[in-house]
Amino acid sequence: MLIRIIAVYLCLLILAANALAAPSDDFDAGVRYFKNNNYRLALESFKRAEGAGMQSAQLDYNLGSVYYRLAQYEFSKRYFEKLTSNSDLAALAYYNLGLIEHKTGHDDRAIELFEKSSTSTLDAALVALAEKQIDTLLRLQQKNWFAFVSASYGYDSNITLLSSSSASDESGFFLQTLALADWKLSGNVSDGLHTSVLFLSSDYRDSNDFDDYSFTLGGEYRDHVDDWKFAYGLEWEQSSLAGEEYLTGAGLVFKAKTSLSDNSEIRLRLKFEDISSRNAQFEFLDGQRRQFKAAYRLKTKAREYRFEYEQEFSDRSNTATESFSPTRHGLGFRYFNDYSAKSRFGLGLDYRDSDYQSVPSQNRRDKRTRLSLENRYKIDSSWSVDTEIIFTANQSTESESEYDKYLANIAINALF
Repeated sequence: MLIRIIAVYLCLLILAANALAAPSDDFDAGVRYFKNNNYRLALESFKRAEGAGMQSAQLDYNLGSVYYRLAQYEFSKRYFEKLTSNSDLAALAYYNLGLIEHKTGHDDRAIELFEKSSTSTLDAALVALAEKQIDTLLRLQQKNWFAFVSASYGYDSNITLLSSSSASDESGFFLQTLALADWKLSGNVSDGLHTSVLFLSSDYRDSNDFDDYSFTLGGEYRDHVDDWKFAYGLEWEQSSLAGEEYLTGAGLVFKAKTSLSDNSEIRLRLKFEDISSRNAQFEFLDGQRRQFKAAYRLKTKAREYRFEYEQEFSDRSNTATESFSPTRHGLGFRYFNDYSAKSRFGLGLDYRDSDYQSVPSQNRRDKRTRLSLENRYKIDSSWSVDTEIIFTANQSTESESEYDKYLANIAINALF
């Protein structure tokens, strides 16, 4: 009997201690977690304070903020909408609601909310922030296109053949150019119909045997559902190799991305492609290809981490002596460090396993490892200079397909 009384007494003491600790202690703990970027723990603490009966504008603002950081925009929106009736916090609430509308692809509504924010406060700093957001969104809406151009010069120690993914045992200096342009036909940057063109060329200084050119025309429709952004598109590509017509490809592309938090996101890409030769000597490359890519990106103040997985299935008209239909699985890691306001260092490590379809005289399997080092220097908001060194080692069951190579280049980029 005495043991039961003691047990009940201890339970009452624990309940009393919890009652004294909540909800203000949970609120304070949530603030500490939020400041340390521990948004999940911050949310748990704020929700405990709310569940314990705490009601305050400060709690609503913190809940709205932590849901925003976790990219749960519908929940964030509910709390900021509650604050629009609070005279002290209404302007700040409108500003945050504008950020949510922009994140979810409703730029017209975002502009309206930023205007409400700027006209409902005397806080000069907040007015300046709201007006800057309005100016940025208006410029995005007015600009119907953007273009990216890059020119690089480099050296390849063992040029890889496009038709077989094997090395040529020849080296050379090359000039590579890339030009991309995107036009908005309807809607805005996040939603609507867009079309694009891409031109890519590689010219080797000492030989024309490895020169390749490609032209791609694409169109896509961009949309969003809650926190997910989607793009559905068609691509048509023509290419040439060593001065001869090479391949034509027509593909269906699906892309999606969503934010897991304010500094992390997932990206997905799926492409179905039908490939046909433009020259009788490349008919063995006719067929279909399916590619899938998933990437996770995590950004901090000065660093970025990327983890990638790629998968490829090919179904082509193989020859009796060689297969051109690999099933590929690849893993990739990228690390970037902004060591100054203008400079970024990057490190990449990739591994790819390619299992080729068996043919009468070959059963090929390749394992490729690639290490890359790069540095980007931003001259201004439009111009940058990239330097890159890539080392590649390819192991294969076919001795003629084994190779090591390194490639070094410097590129000048411009964004318009």
